Amino acid sequence: MPRARNQASIIRPCPRWAPWLCWLGLAVGAVLLGVYAAVRPRNLDGEVALELAGGWERACEAVLGQSLWCRTGADRLELFRDGLRADLRLCVPGYALIGAALFGFGCCFLYRTVSRRFAVRGLWAMAAIAAADVLEDLFLLRGLERLGPAGDGDLARASWCALLKWSLAGPVAAAALWITVTLLARLVLGRAALHGTKDAGRPRVQYAPLLADGSQPWDDPDVIAPAAAPHTTTPLPDWAGEAAQQPPPDSAAARWRTRALELPGREAAGTGICVSGGGIRSASVTLGALQALRTAGVLTRARYLVSVSGGGYTAGAFQLALTGRQPEWAGEPPVRADLATAHDAFAPGSPEEDHIRRHAKYLADGPREMLQAVGVVLRGVLISLGLLALVFTVAGGYLGQFYRTVPMAALDGLRPGPSGAFPPLWLHPQLAWPLALLVGLAGLVAVAASVARAFTGRSRPAWVRATVRAILVGAGALVLFGVVLPAVIWFFAWLADHQDIFPQGSRGISGLAALTAAATALAGLFSATKSRVKAVQPDGERPSWFSRGTTLLTTQTGKDWVQWLVVWLVLLLLVFFGLALMSWAAVDSRDWSVPVRVALVAVLLVAALLLDQTTFSLHPFYRQRLAGAFAVRRAVMRDGSAGALPYDYYAEATTLSTHGARVAGFPQVLFAASAAMTGRNRTAPGRAAVPFTFSHDYVGGPDTGWVRTTALEATAHPLVRRDLTVQSAMAVSGAAFASAMGAQEKAVQRLFALSNLRLGTWVPNPLYLAKVAERGPDWVLPRVPRFRRLRYQLQELAGRYSDTSPLLLCTDGGHFDNLGLVELLRLRCETVYVLDSSGDSPPLAATLAQAVTLAYEDLGVRIGFDREEVLKLVPGSAPEVEPTGPLAALNTRFSANCVVRGVIEYPEPVVFAEGREPTRWGTIVVAKAALTPDMPYELLSYALKEKLFPRQSTFDQWFDHAQFDAYRALGHHLGRAAAAALGPEERGADRAGRGR
Repeated sequence: MPRARNQASIIRPCPRWAPWLCWLGLAVGAVLLGVYAAVRPRNLDGEVALELAGGWERACEAVLGQSLWCRTGADRLELFRDGLRADLRLCVPGYALIGAALFGFGCCFLYRTVSRRFAVRGLWAMAAIAAADVLEDLFLLRGLERLGPAGDGDLARASWCALLKWSLAGPVAAAALWITVTLLARLVLGRAALHGTKDAGRPRVQYAPLLADGSQPWDDPDVIAPAAAPHTTTPLPDWAGEAAQQPPPDSAAARWRTRALELPGREAAGTGICVSGGGIRSASVTLGALQALRTAGVLTRARYLVSVSGGGYTAGAFQLALTGRQPEWAGEPPVRADLATAHDAFAPGSPEEDHIRRHAKYLADGPREMLQAVGVVLRGVLISLGLLALVFTVAGGYLGQFYRTVPMAALDGLRPGPSGAFPPLWLHPQLAWPLALLVGLAGLVAVAASVARAFTGRSRPAWVRATVRAILVGAGALVLFGVVLPAVIWFFAWLADHQDIFPQGSRGISGLAALTAAATALAGLFSATKSRVKAVQPDGERPSWFSRGTTLLTTQTGKDWVQWLVVWLVLLLLVFFGLALMSWAAVDSRDWSVPVRVALVAVLLVAALLLDQTTFSLHPFYRQRLAGAFAVRRAVMRDGSAGALPYDYYAEATTLSTHGARVAGFPQVLFAASAAMTGRNRTAPGRAAVPFTFSHDYVGGPDTGWVRTTALEATAHPLVRRDLTVQSAMAVSGAAFASAMGAQEKAVQRLFALSNLRLGTWVPNPLYLAKVAERGPDWVLPRVPRFRRLRYQLQELAGRYSDTSPLLLCTDGGHFDNLGLVELLRLRCETVYVLDSSGDSPPLAATLAQAVTLAYEDLGVRIGFDREEVLKLVPGSAPEVEPTGPLAALNTRFSANCVVRGVIEYPEPVVFAEGREPTRWGTIVVAKAALTPDMPYELLSYALKEKLFPRQSTFDQWFDHAQFDAYRALGHHLGRAAAAALGPEERGADRAGRGR
């Protein structure tokens, strides 16, 4: 069996002679530029103006300072000719060799295949710039020899070449600078390495497909690389290896084994439980349900507990209450903090339960916390908009300097003249000719290729498409720098001139900045907390005029056209502010001193490279508030009583490998999150998220691979390591509103990224760590980042997430599967208990239906329910309860049952317990948060008073004691009903897997 390769991030070996050739080109180019600097004639101030002259009169002005009697300046003309010859012989080959060498280094040493292809395109762009410069110099030499009307043609063609050269020069120079800084930083900062945990040797990397089919023995790996995914940037021959010619006998079963890989220590089990997301609502329901399941013995014999979002609040609270870790305070006697056991932790009436009840408003318990939350929001908005404003300011300063040096547009005239009239927009008169020539050339190549294809019957080769694309890119650069940017700058300068519309100068920009910041903060808070109550008919349809008198069900939602309108208006305001700031900087930067310009660039570089963007988001605040409410353990207090002792958030790091370890008598907890990915390599259209889990043994998922938790903790920088804790896993799994929310509204995600009102965090990518471990310490690979730099926030703004990036953005598990059912099926459990407290809109359990569909899509697992039984979950399906008059409002909300059983069919037989025959069949028990007539009396009373119960929106995260007790009691009722769903014989078979 050949060794597997991870085609997702193949690094092609660079020929040995290529780096030496790059070094030679760099040295020769530097020498040529040095000689050019020495021999270049002095006092050639009008070179660029001559390049863009386009006619003999403008050429005379550039060379002699006046357009009459050009022949009287023969000495001056000869001086310019000497400068053009020196440029042609020394400068052009010098900078072309240096640029080619830098892009050549990028082709050899950049990490990702797409980056290397970018460097290849930079090589071609460098060649285009050099060719345009050579043609420009030749045309100028001819035009200067016959300066006058006869030389207009050559001067015009020279200006065409100059326009193309300068349009490409800025982006190409920026790309070359990026490659240089990237490679130098990797050389200076050291080599990328993964710290193994078993020995001092190279960390062990194994491959999921080879482990799944038994071709590779288990060796307690540090990293497990996922199955390869095809990439559009990977050439087809890379996929035609020896292994590709030997397909597995059953590809469906092979895919199931790969995506449901049995990791070391994660064997198939008899019983598993998954608890759904839903914020504090789900946390309260989960608490009551786990209490009831423990009483029935289900929780004790369960092997796995998969939690999502709010369910993870309670699962993490149980886990932290059972770790037995003792707090340490200097100068004080030790306090026993391990009193709780798996049999009584968070028992009804326990100190831990009471602690959560008193902190159910976990986001803000009082005015102090509310002010702190407002301060965190404002800080995040100001920092995010400040960085973006700095980017636009520097960009505007660059454009101002560019257009003053290269007069493709007249920016210096964008101020009212003595008459008060505003000057018209001036663009270079020769701009249309090179643009028409490039577009015509692209069309000519495309037509010629089509004609050849018609006669030969062969498809167009790749170089034809690449050529047409390259020509159109050149045309696009001309349009951008020659038309679009000057028009934008002119428009905002004209707008500032009309002070009745927009205040002029820095005063107007400052006012616009304040307005934009305030609007962004308010719109972000509005989108994050917006909810509205709506009434629907029992069939889920909106009521109409004809449905008056029909009994309606009340539900809560956060989506409507008002939110959509607010979000888009604020996004447009942000774009307007950015363009206005850039235009103001482009026009007024001529008055800035050199220290101011240097300071702006320096501050931008420091902020982009050294500021951790996640630190200034809402994630740290959210993590801290969750820890304050749910991270407790039972302890002996100072007066000898038993109480709930909170963890010290700053002094006690609840690392996953230690505080998340499995405790006897309690299942292994897995926090289900999702990792943002785009493109069709790993995700289907409409779903930009893949499963990702945090646990004490491994972190990762089938699309990203897995890495041993201890190895990840040893490799990550302390700043990133803060997010590898139980408390952070709870927060990440519950990062409901973020800049990447799966299939949710994209505009809202962009607003969250711009305003810093975003949850979730960036963690090291197991797929990237697999490549690091495979290659060993290597300077070519970027190190695991120490800071989530500005690059990652810009990535969130763009909404582009690669599966080969060093870091992954992890957010709410509900963005993939809000029940955690798919992850529990991946662990191969025979009996699955699903606690569904998601806030579905009636009548059907949409979240359950989505999870069933996703289980088949992702794993090939089929789940079947009896249709009549599952419809008993629908509100209004229960017989009316007497007396019907007073209880009419409840009768329409009553479901006939809150528990439904189903059958699981795995793709292949599974051995669920030692000594048992393998089987493909399992049982699923779903407990849905719904009202039933057999509920306790106090719940019926609360439901009659609270119309939204039990579907209060997840936007409501401020529960009082009545809400908490009601949902906890509902969860206890659900847990008892779920435990009783299996008969005695089935419970006996369930216990058979207890040892697993």
